[in-house]
Amino acid sequence: MMSLFFVMVIWLMAMNSSRMTVESSSIYGDKNVGKLNRAHLKFAVSHLPPFDILTLKADGNYTNSGISPILFNWLTEKLNFTISFYYIPDEMTKAKYGTKSDLAIVLDLFTDHIVDGSTMGVIRTPERKKFADFAYFMWTEPFTMVVPVPGEEPRLFAFIKPFQNLVWLLILIAMIVLVVLLSLFSGAYLKYFTRSDSDNPSADDMTMLGRVSSYSIYVVNILTNQGNMVPGGRFSFRILVGVWLLIATVLVNSYSGTVISYLTVPKMKPPINTFEALAISEDVELILLADNVITMQIMGAHSGTLKILADKMRRNPDNILRNIQKISESLTTSRYAFPFLKTFCNSFVASVYIKEKKCLFKATEPLPFLAGFWSLPFPKNSKYTPFFHSALMELWETGLPPFWVKNGMPRAPKCFAKRKSGENSARQGAIRLDDLSGAFLILGIGFGLATLAFLLEKIVGFNYRRAASTTVVYVYRNATL
Repeated sequence: MMSLFFVMVIWLMAMNSSRMTVESSSIYGDKNVGKLNRAHLKFAVSHLPPFDILTLKADGNYTNSGISPILFNWLTEKLNFTISFYYIPDEMTKAKYGTKSDLAIVLDLFTDHIVDGSTMGVIRTPERKKFADFAYFMWTEPFTMVVPVPGEEPRLFAFIKPFQNLVWLLILIAMIVLVVLLSLFSGAYLKYFTRSDSDNPSADDMTMLGRVSSYSIYVVNILTNQGNMVPGGRFSFRILVGVWLLIATVLVNSYSGTVISYLTVPKMKPPINTFEALAISEDVELILLADNVITMQIMGAHSGTLKILADKMRRNPDNILRNIQKISESLTTSRYAFPFLKTFCNSFVASVYIKEKKCLFKATEPLPFLAGFWSLPFPKNSKYTPFFHSALMELWETGLPPFWVKNGMPRAPKCFAKRKSGENSARQGAIRLDDLSGAFLILGIGFGLATLAFLLEKIVGFNYRRAASTTVVYVYRNATL
């Protein structure tokens, strides 16, 4: 029964494939349709690595070192035509079409009958089909996103990371409460009990401020595992001290058992792998390409994460850029993320690595969008569309486009290697100065405060002695008189 089911599925697939072939032949004619007889065609070209990599020469012209020249060399031989290129990023185009997106300029060039086609792959949509014809698709793949590699979190205060801020706050409150209770108990013992009954006979003559200072030093010494002794014979006093010793033992051992890891293991900022992570990021913003399919989907969202991103884009309309050149320049600042076809994202990551010798960007996993099918666009009702449709269909069946793209991609295997499970383990070796910079900073602040207090004490003491000497001289003079 199961084998019969598979036979029926295969038969239906074969019938559907045959029907699609018949429909394609009826629309575009037979694959052996006549050649173009050395016709000269002009194609619009825009910068889109790695397919079209335009470089401006000293004479004002461009060179294209991408994959598209290989594709069109194959097409010119296959269809027997000659070709020239109309480079979109030139002064004449800017003067005539202003700051439109590259795709909008291509469609205007079609309308003005300036070019016969474009090397830019375009995803066909119902709206675009009103202004252009599309040949057989020449490339397909999922969408990913270029994002900056998350940097390391500041190490200045890494030594406080073992405890949450709330824990540190509770420790501070506990220390204050303990010092206050010890001081009050000690003062109460002196007031309501005889001198022999006092818990701390040596502190009988201390002021309240002196007791607070003495007990504060004791509390801090215990918490820093330095040890100290506090005299006290009353049971209530011993309960306070015993509870603090118990709590301090837990806190000290918990802290010392984890602080080395926080000092030696780099802690990276949260990575951005999804739109959800991008929506809550405070350091990285989204940029989009004008008239792009993903841009249309994000800006048209009415709920969820895409709606949040769309609202941010409406508040920052300058983040919708008109061409890939502007996108690349913005990405290099490491403040933006850009969703686009996977090949471009991988190419950008690798090209930056080749230039900077380190991985500053990464490409995420495929985004939750349908895979795109990029086709060559032609003017509406162009007589050349059937020829290119048949040729591109034959080309895709040869498997050459993936081979060309693979060979034309810049290489950066380090940026695409999967991290091993033990790669983030603690670093072996001595603890660096950077690891303890926060501790030395606090030490320096302490030295500064101590020096300032010393100077203030000297100034106050000097003024006190001068006032005392003046009083003595005044009394002496009055006595002699």
